Amino acid sequence: MAKKEETNDVIQYLIPNLEKADVPKENCKFDTTTDKSGRLRGDGWISRKKQKDTDFWENIIGLVEAKHRKCVLGDMDWRDAMMQGKKKAEKQGLNYYIVTNCIDMFRFYNRFTDDNIYLDGRLLTRPQSLEVLEKIQTQVNKDNSSVTHKTTIVMTTVPESKFKKSLKKIEHVYRSCAIVDDACIDPTVSFVIFKYIGEEEKIKRTLPTRFKIWDEYGKNKEDFIGDFKLAQSIFDEVKEYADFKTLVGFSEKLENEHYKQIYEELDSYHFHGCNFDIFGSVYEEYASDTMKRDFGKFYTRRHITGMVARLLLRNEINPYTELKICDPACGTGGFLTEAYKVLRQNYKDHNKLNDKVEEKLTRNTFWGFDNDDKSVARTKLNMFLVGDGHVHIYLNDSLVGWNPNKQWEENQFNYILTNPPIGDYKGKADIKNFDFTNNKRYELLFLEKVIKATKYGGEIAIVTSDGTLEAPTHENFRKKVLERCNINAIVSLTKFAFAPYTKEKTYILFMQKKQKDDIGSFQETPIWHYIVDYDGFANSDKRYKTKWHNDLVELEDLFVGAVTLGKRYKTNREDFDKNRSKFERKVNHKEKEEELEGMKCKFVEMKEVNEENFHYLLSEFHLRNYEIKTISLEEFDKKLMGYKKRLREVVLGDF
Repeated sequence: MAKKEETNDVIQYLIPNLEKADVPKENCKFDTTTDKSGRLRGDGWISRKKQKDTDFWENIIGLVEAKHRKCVLGDMDWRDAMMQGKKKAEKQGLNYYIVTNCIDMFRFYNRFTDDNIYLDGRLLTRPQSLEVLEKIQTQVNKDNSSVTHKTTIVMTTVPESKFKKSLKKIEHVYRSCAIVDDACIDPTVSFVIFKYIGEEEKIKRTLPTRFKIWDEYGKNKEDFIGDFKLAQSIFDEVKEYADFKTLVGFSEKLENEHYKQIYEELDSYHFHGCNFDIFGSVYEEYASDTMKRDFGKFYTRRHITGMVARLLLRNEINPYTELKICDPACGTGGFLTEAYKVLRQNYKDHNKLNDKVEEKLTRNTFWGFDNDDKSVARTKLNMFLVGDGHVHIYLNDSLVGWNPNKQWEENQFNYILTNPPIGDYKGKADIKNFDFTNNKRYELLFLEKVIKATKYGGEIAIVTSDGTLEAPTHENFRKKVLERCNINAIVSLTKFAFAPYTKEKTYILFMQKKQKDDIGSFQETPIWHYIVDYDGFANSDKRYKTKWHNDLVELEDLFVGAVTLGKRYKTNREDFDKNRSKFERKVNHKEKEEELEGMKCKFVEMKEVNEENFHYLLSEFHLRNYEIKTISLEEFDKKLMGYKKRLREVVLGDF
């Protein structure tokens, strides 16, 4: 029965999907063997030649293993298809194979490693044309699962996995001179900074000739200590590099031989254009739990910042319009560096990237603020490493008034994307200057500031806490947000999204500030919610990559269509009602096995956000079995008296 169901799904769904991707039916043969596959029948063989050509079988460029439409990623049927696809691809001499449920889920796998295949930097989740399939077959091998098609992706010259291996080797050097754990961080970052400066100075020399650069260190009687100490005066004399001074520090325990060993380990790297976060790698490798928690105040993982930047800047393809992007709590600069990469790639994809556009991205697009001088330096360095755009990164407390000199003003930015601090605020900002709340919480004060700093019609992506969305005491705050913005989507992140730095439950609000004349009117359009139970990494402090658990892929696939449809709610209700099911689903059987229940994604209409539920915006409240637990003041007093009595007994030893 299952085989018959799969055959029907191939005819009804798979063949039309392939044809839409420019793979004609005449270039495919289904449920058959080849001379090379022997007794193993492929569900679908794809050839660059049509069936009528005599050499059809000599030009096979793809294999599809098709399961029934109820099959989901990672279940037993899916894994069986992968096992079969791997065997058949190997016999046929293919470097990859495709697994699909015929209707809406496609994955391309490297047959040597079973790794997912990426096309122009994006995970392949849809059928591809014959032209692309040929490139996949040509470019994929046992060492590569990334394929380049129309665009030229600037791939990192520093694989993060290789860099982490180097960090382990460097750690042995530190341990040999009694430098351990947190004390390894500053010298490692310092070495990276001097290596980067050396790379920049090789391109265009700006330093006085009395200063040596990286390639020249140790050439004079191998005096590495002397050369590095002399180089540190660069920060006092050269304005371009002055901000890095706060990040540089070498332990007195390091002797010349130690400098030499670390220098030689890092010498082969090229950090300019690095595609991952240097600080994150260093802190994850060396930092203690306490240091990681402190670092977590500044750091947002790159798979989150990259996803947010792609979704927020989805429509930005014209570099000739004025565009200002800001992160008012920039930390290590993760959101800004990813936004830089997204814009640059968008322009390149549309053949609009030239020297004038590069200059605009470098000097007139990005603004970042932080009240910590080390964070400003971290952001500038990360912007340098990714390409540039460091010009408007300032030391500035975004909650203390406005600062026109740094362009931190109301109605200033087209886009703001940020992950501000969460918790009690004890800074210098006067709460009387805030309109939405008198509650001194970072997440509330930042959200108000961000809304005010965004231009009318501008868009926002901001990470916030569950309390912002559900605490009854913040109901009026939520109402004021909904009077000034339309929340297009709310993404619930797994509590491990920022582990091991913090396991605070967080949400991403994707909002659009209303036009000036609409401010004050309550939001009418529905909010699309998506719950990320898995983000591609293990739900634990050990954040290793997982093959089957990555909801971010589906989120990105659905987001643009869902937001676009939600905006049509008022103008074309019939279209909304007809198509909303495409962006709503219950948890599937695989997710149920993992004890999930309810909905995965859903539109929540504003009539469901009301006085009776304190205008709750929490995704789990609307999509999952979530209970509001209330308690009367009298009950609260009784419980409090009980806790006090018990505490007194413990303290006095009276059991």
